[in-house]
Amino acid sequence: MPPADTQQSREIADKFAREHYGLRYLLASHPTMRRLKRKQPSQLHGNKNWGAAFLLMEYLQTAPLEQASKILEVGCGWGLGSLFCVKHFHCDALATDGDPAVFPFLNAQAAANGLTLTTEPRRFESFPTEELGRFDTLIASDICFWDDMAEEVYRMIERAIHGGCGRIIIADPGRPPFLDVAEACVEDFYADIHPITANSQRQHRGWILNIENR
Repeated sequence: MPPADTQQSREIADKFAREHYGLRYLLASHPTMRRLKRKQPSQLHGNKNWGAAFLLMEYLQTAPLEQASKILEVGCGWGLGSLFCVKHFHCDALATDGDPAVFPFLNAQAAANGLTLTTEPRRFESFPTEELGRFDTLIASDICFWDDMAEEVYRMIERAIHGGCGRIIIADPGRPPFLDVAEACVEDFYADIHPITANSQRQHRGWILNIENR
Protein backbone atom coordinates (compact mmCIF):
# COMPACT_ATOMS: atom_id res chain seq x y z
CA MET A 1 0.00 0.00 0.00
CA PRO A 2 1.49 3.42 -0.99
CA PRO A 3 2.29 5.98 1.72
CA ALA A 4 -0.57 8.31 2.62
CA ASP A 5 1.12 11.39 1.17
CA THR A 6 1.77 9.60 -2.15
CA GLN A 7 -1.84 8.43 -2.32
CA GLN A 8 -3.06 11.94 -1.60
CA SER A 9 -0.83 13.38 -4.34
CA ARG A 10 -2.28 10.91 -6.84
CA GLU A 11 -5.83 11.76 -5.83
CA ILE A 12 -5.15 15.48 -6.25
CA ALA A 13 -3.55 14.91 -9.66
CA ASP A 14 -6.50 12.75 -10.77
CA LYS A 15 -8.84 15.68 -10.23
CA PHE A 16 -7.03 17.45 -13.06
CA ALA A 17 -7.13 14.59 -15.56
CA ARG A 18 -9.88 13.35 -17.86
CA GLU A 19 -10.44 10.51 -20.31
CA HIS A 20 -11.72 10.66 -23.87
CA TYR A 21 -12.25 7.52 -25.98
CA GLY A 22 -9.97 5.68 -23.61
CA LEU A 23 -7.18 8.25 -23.86
CA ARG A 24 -6.19 9.96 -20.63
CA TYR A 25 -5.39 13.66 -20.95
CA LEU A 26 -4.16 16.22 -18.45
CA LEU A 27 -5.81 19.57 -17.89
CA ALA A 28 -3.74 22.74 -18.00
CA SER A 29 -4.39 22.98 -14.25
CA HIS A 30 -2.81 19.58 -13.58
CA PRO A 31 0.14 19.91 -11.15
CA THR A 32 2.56 18.43 -13.70
CA MET A 33 1.45 20.83 -16.44
CA ARG A 34 1.57 23.82 -14.12
CA ARG A 35 5.10 22.89 -13.11
CA LEU A 36 6.16 22.55 -16.74
CA LYS A 37 4.65 25.91 -17.61
CA ARG A 38 6.71 27.58 -14.93
CA LYS A 39 9.89 25.95 -16.24
CA GLN A 40 9.36 26.30 -20.01
CA PRO A 41 6.43 28.37 -21.28
CA SER A 42 5.27 27.74 -24.83
CA GLN A 43 5.86 30.35 -27.52
CA LEU A 44 3.23 29.32 -30.10
CA HIS A 45 -0.01 28.83 -28.14
CA GLY A 46 0.92 25.31 -27.02
CA ASN A 47 -0.47 26.00 -23.57
CA LYS A 48 -3.35 23.48 -23.36
CA ASN A 49 -5.23 20.71 -25.15
CA TRP A 50 -7.09 22.69 -27.80
CA GLY A 51 -10.65 21.79 -28.77
CA ALA A 52 -9.79 20.92 -32.36
CA ALA A 53 -7.83 17.88 -31.11
CA PHE A 54 -11.12 16.46 -29.84
CA LEU A 55 -12.70 17.12 -33.24
CA LEU A 56 -9.87 15.17 -34.85
CA MET A 57 -10.36 12.24 -32.47
CA GLU A 58 -14.11 12.29 -33.08
CA TYR A 59 -13.55 12.07 -36.82
CA LEU A 60 -11.03 9.25 -36.49
CA GLN A 61 -13.58 7.27 -34.48
CA THR A 62 -15.83 7.20 -37.55
CA ALA A 63 -13.12 7.15 -40.24
CA PRO A 64 -10.29 5.16 -38.65
CA LEU A 65 -6.74 4.88 -39.92
CA GLU A 66 -5.25 1.62 -41.11
CA GLN A 67 -3.66 -0.37 -38.33
CA ALA A 68 0.11 0.10 -37.89
CA SER A 69 0.23 2.83 -40.52
CA LYS A 70 2.83 5.58 -40.54
CA ILE A 71 1.54 9.01 -39.57
CA LEU A 72 2.91 12.51 -39.31
CA GLU A 73 1.30 15.05 -37.01
CA VAL A 74 2.25 18.66 -37.68
CA GLY A 75 1.64 21.38 -35.11
CA CYS A 76 1.11 18.62 -32.56
CA GLY A 77 0.97 20.77 -29.42
CA TRP A 78 0.34 18.47 -26.47
CA GLY A 79 0.03 15.54 -28.84
CA LEU A 80 -3.51 14.23 -28.40
CA GLY A 81 -3.86 13.42 -32.10
CA SER A 82 -0.73 11.30 -32.29
CA LEU A 83 -1.40 9.65 -28.94
CA PHE A 84 -4.90 8.71 -30.03
CA CYS A 85 -3.55 7.13 -33.22
CA VAL A 86 -0.85 5.19 -31.37
CA LYS A 87 -3.31 3.93 -28.75
CA HIS A 88 -6.17 2.95 -31.05
CA PHE A 89 -4.47 2.12 -34.37
CA HIS A 90 -0.94 1.16 -33.20
CA CYS A 91 0.47 3.71 -35.61
CA ASP A 92 4.12 4.56 -36.10
CA ALA A 93 3.76 8.26 -35.31
CA LEU A 94 6.07 11.24 -35.64
CA ALA A 95 4.75 14.26 -33.71
CA THR A 96 6.21 17.61 -34.79
CA ASP A 97 5.78 21.21 -33.75
CA GLY A 98 7.50 24.51 -34.44
CA ASP A 99 7.75 25.12 -30.70
CA PRO A 100 9.94 22.51 -28.94
CA ALA A 101 8.61 23.74 -25.57
CA VAL A 102 5.45 21.67 -26.15
CA PHE A 103 7.22 18.31 -26.04
CA PRO A 104 7.53 17.98 -22.24
CA PHE A 105 3.74 18.45 -22.06
CA LEU A 106 3.24 15.84 -24.78
CA ASN A 107 5.57 13.44 -22.99
CA ALA A 108 3.64 13.92 -19.74
CA GLN A 109 0.42 12.90 -21.49
CA ALA A 110 2.18 10.00 -23.19
CA ALA A 111 3.42 8.78 -19.80
CA ALA A 112 -0.09 9.07 -18.37
CA ASN A 113 -1.19 6.58 -21.03
CA GLY A 114 1.83 4.30 -20.94
CA LEU A 115 2.77 5.35 -24.49
CA THR A 116 5.87 6.73 -26.15
CA LEU A 117 6.13 9.05 -29.16
CA THR A 118 8.91 10.21 -31.44
CA THR A 119 9.00 14.01 -31.55
CA GLU A 120 10.85 16.57 -33.66
CA PRO A 121 10.84 20.37 -33.67
CA ARG A 122 9.77 21.16 -37.25
CA ARG A 123 7.98 23.95 -39.07
CA PHE A 124 5.62 23.39 -41.99
CA GLU A 125 8.03 24.68 -44.59
CA SER A 126 10.78 22.28 -43.43
CA PHE A 127 9.07 19.19 -44.88
CA PRO A 128 10.18 18.44 -48.45
CA THR A 129 7.93 16.61 -50.88
CA GLU A 130 9.83 13.33 -50.71
CA GLU A 131 9.72 13.16 -46.92
CA LEU A 132 5.99 13.89 -46.76
CA GLY A 133 5.41 11.08 -49.24
CA ARG A 134 6.85 8.54 -46.83
CA PHE A 135 3.84 8.89 -44.52
CA ASP A 136 0.52 7.13 -44.98
CA THR A 137 -1.40 9.95 -43.30
CA LEU A 138 -0.74 13.54 -42.27
CA ILE A 139 -2.88 14.77 -39.38
CA ALA A 140 -3.22 18.16 -37.71
CA SER A 141 -5.57 20.22 -35.59
CA ASP A 142 -5.88 24.00 -35.33
CA ILE A 143 -2.69 24.76 -37.25
CA CYS A 144 -3.95 27.74 -39.23
CA PHE A 145 -4.66 30.39 -36.60
CA TRP A 146 -2.84 33.35 -38.18
CA ASP A 147 -3.51 34.80 -41.63
CA ASP A 148 0.10 34.40 -42.76
CA MET A 149 -0.01 30.66 -41.97
CA ALA A 150 -2.55 29.88 -44.69
CA GLU A 151 -0.03 29.90 -47.53
CA GLU A 152 2.44 27.73 -45.58
CA VAL A 153 -0.25 25.18 -44.74
CA TYR A 154 -1.55 25.06 -48.31
CA ARG A 155 1.96 24.58 -49.73
CA MET A 156 2.67 21.80 -47.25
CA ILE A 157 -0.55 20.03 -48.27
CA GLU A 158 0.39 20.47 -51.92
CA ARG A 159 3.83 18.92 -51.33
CA ALA A 160 2.28 16.03 -49.38
CA ILE A 161 -0.08 15.26 -52.25
CA HIS A 162 2.65 15.44 -54.87
CA GLY A 163 4.88 13.28 -52.70
CA GLY A 164 2.25 10.55 -52.43
CA CYS A 165 1.03 10.89 -48.83
CA GLY A 166 -2.12 8.78 -48.87
CA ARG A 167 -4.42 10.86 -46.69
CA ILE A 168 -4.49 14.31 -45.12
CA ILE A 169 -6.83 15.13 -42.21
CA ILE A 170 -6.98 18.55 -40.56
CA ALA A 171 -9.43 19.60 -37.83
CA ASP A 172 -10.15 23.24 -37.08
CA PRO A 173 -12.67 25.30 -35.10
CA GLY A 174 -13.44 27.28 -38.24
CA ARG A 175 -10.88 30.07 -38.28
CA PRO A 176 -10.98 32.19 -41.47
CA PRO A 177 -7.41 31.27 -42.60
CA PHE A 178 -8.26 27.57 -42.33
CA LEU A 179 -11.48 27.99 -44.28
CA ASP A 180 -9.53 29.77 -47.03
CA VAL A 181 -7.12 26.83 -47.20
CA ALA A 182 -9.99 24.32 -47.14
CA GLU A 183 -11.80 26.04 -50.00
CA ALA A 184 -8.62 26.03 -52.07
CA CYS A 185 -8.12 22.32 -51.35
CA VAL A 186 -11.68 21.51 -52.41
CA GLU A 187 -11.00 23.31 -55.69
CA ASP A 188 -7.48 21.99 -56.33
CA PHE A 189 -7.33 18.56 -54.65
CA TYR A 190 -10.97 17.36 -54.53
CA ALA A 191 -10.96 17.62 -50.74
CA ASP A 192 -13.98 17.04 -48.52
CA ILE A 193 -14.86 19.52 -45.79
CA HIS A 194 -17.70 19.01 -43.35
CA PRO A 195 -18.84 20.19 -39.91
CA ILE A 196 -18.19 18.11 -36.83
CA THR A 197 -19.03 18.22 -33.12
CA ALA A 198 -17.26 16.59 -30.19
CA ASN A 199 -17.83 16.55 -26.45
CA SER A 200 -15.12 16.45 -23.80
CA GLN A 201 -15.51 18.69 -20.75
CA ARG A 202 -17.56 20.86 -23.06
CA GLN A 203 -18.88 20.80 -26.58
CA HIS A 204 -16.51 21.58 -29.46
CA ARG A 205 -17.68 22.55 -32.93
CA GLY A 206 -15.66 22.95 -36.09
CA TRP A 207 -14.65 21.45 -39.40
CA ILE A 208 -12.75 18.52 -40.84
CA LEU A 209 -10.72 18.81 -44.03
CA ASN A 210 -10.12 15.34 -45.52
CA ILE A 211 -8.11 14.64 -48.66
CA GLU A 212 -7.86 11.12 -50.07
CA ASN A 213 -4.75 10.72 -52.23
CA ARG A 214 -4.75 6.98 -52.81
